[in-house]
Amino acid sequence: MISTIMNWLVPKAHAAMTWNFLTVSETAGGTGTTGLTSIADKIITWASLIAGILAVLFLIYSGILYITAGGNPDSAKKGQQGIINAIIGIVIITIAYFLATTIAHFAGTATTP
Repeated sequence: MISTIMNWLVPKAHAAMTWNFLTVSETAGGTGTTGLTSIADKIITWASLIAGILAVLFLIYSGILYITAGGNPDSAKKGQQGIINAIIGIVIITIAYFLATTIAHFAGTATTP
């Protein structure tokens, strides 16, 4: 599960680092207008990337909390609930990203995942 998530996140991080973030000089469709849709695409990608990284970090933290509970049921329960919440968050982030890119694609501004 974690390797699948990391295989999804690492190329996104690399792609996000190679972009010039929020360059207004881009044109939409070669008409010479500012690329607001391109900016929106980059914001969606960056927000998804940051949220995904935070969710994975929370998953790791909760896993460490669960493993180091040492027989303390309250700490183990807190770690277990954190793992569940992190996985739910990763699923929501993934669905939101794919919905946003699908909507952008049908609006005529396909992103490059």
